[in-house]
Amino acid sequence: MLDQETGLRGFALTRREEFLDPFRRGTDEFERAAAAASAAVTPEQRAKLRAQLAVARRWRVLARAEVGILRRFRDRPLDVASAVRRKGVFDRFRRANAAFQRDVAARRDRELGRAGAVSAGVILLLSLAFGGVGYLVIERDARRGRERRERERAYRRAQGEFAETMQIMRDEVEAHAMVKRHLERNIDGARVTVLNRNNSDDRLAATTPVAPEDPLAARLADASPDSCLAVRLGHAYSEGAGDDAPLLSCELCSKDAARVTCVPTLVSGEVIGSVLVRSDGRLGEQDTDRVKESVAQAAPVLANLRTLAIAETRAATDALTGLPNARSCRDSLKRMVAYAGRTLTPLTAILLDLDHFKQINDRFGHGAGDDALAATGDALTNAVRASDFAGRYGGEEFLLLLPDTDSEGGLEAAEKIRAAIASLDVAQVDDRMTASLGVASYPSDAIDGDGLLRMADRALYAAKGAGRDRVELAMVEFEPQAAPEA
Repeated sequence: MLDQETGLRGFALTRREEFLDPFRRGTDEFERAAAAASAAVTPEQRAKLRAQLAVARRWRVLARAEVGILRRFRDRPLDVASAVRRKGVFDRFRRANAAFQRDVAARRDRELGRAGAVSAGVILLLSLAFGGVGYLVIERDARRGRERRERERAYRRAQGEFAETMQIMRDEVEAHAMVKRHLERNIDGARVTVLNRNNSDDRLAATTPVAPEDPLAARLADASPDSCLAVRLGHAYSEGAGDDAPLLSCELCSKDAARVTCVPTLVSGEVIGSVLVRSDGRLGEQDTDRVKESVAQAAPVLANLRTLAIAETRAATDALTGLPNARSCRDSLKRMVAYAGRTLTPLTAILLDLDHFKQINDRFGHGAGDDALAATGDALTNAVRASDFAGRYGGEEFLLLLPDTDSEGGLEAAEKIRAAIASLDVAQVDDRMTASLGVASYPSDAIDGDGLLRMADRALYAAKGAGRDRVELAMVEFEPQAAPEA
């Protein structure tokens, strides 16, 4: 049900049907689990189970109604009131299920108690020969049984808390840290590293901290996805002291600990990463099963967070140049001006406009114009520092923001950029490309973001009016004041 709610929220945010896959699968899996549970309990417990299922199906009716409304009205945002109603129904189910589990555990304990009484009677009959020994054996087994049940209950509580907490993760980094913390808390002596697969760069990188002195850090420096045997095989890989040597060892993790287990993160048959668990002690079969279960619980959430992050990045990026788009330019301007104000440091804005760009489209075609814009984007990316910002502000106009840079530094940077654009060689454009640039600085030319952009725009028009292919600084105009009376 948690997976279904996550899928519903993802669908509400993106209107993409694949987010409903957990919702559809969850319905069938829930009904199969309900049928299995019904067959395994007593008639009295079965009545309580049916009451729980009625609440769960009520929640599903509300969820399906929300899906139907979202499909019919594509622009309708997520209905908070509907989400609150579903949460109320979900909480009723949670309370009923918790009470049901307590009832099942109590009945089981009573049955075990009766079995212990019978055993005690038999022991009593044989007390002359085996009384003392028998009592110790039964007591030991009973204690182990209680301890085993308590461990199992504690584990289920931890898994439930983990599944619920994963639903509120804000991004992949936070979710990966939660996976590491959960496993290390529940498996004694475990060291957990979450690995993320980046297909575009053909890289496998750790998204949770790895100490510089850890041998794994050096091997991850140039690791590809195939370096991890679990990623390559698509299923869990384990190796440790005392085991038979495997036919193929993992080049990433096989030499770092006495025992290693690596489980791939699988979503719809695609491997998006893996979770590596290393221990200098013993990792039992139960520990390995817990790792697999936790990774399986986390995988859909991690996939949803990755999809949302990609969608947000695409929404803020200009597809042609690969630079941030106009909306990102405005957001970055506000943020960087606010930071400059807090730190009392200058911020320079440069507005750049390609000269006679319409003639390029008219003479050589729009394809050539697109190539010219893409080449300009590459030139700007290579020209700015890591702390600088470069974006496409609209059409053939670009915005650059240089933190901790005054007007003199901005003028020097603008001249380098102008020269870089003049040296561009675009295959379909025979003419030499030039650009006009306007430079304005905060706080010397303006005291807010809008004013800074306005002053840079004035300087840009001054550059165009002065013959283009040049850089102009903003000039602050002061209102003339009347002379004081004698």
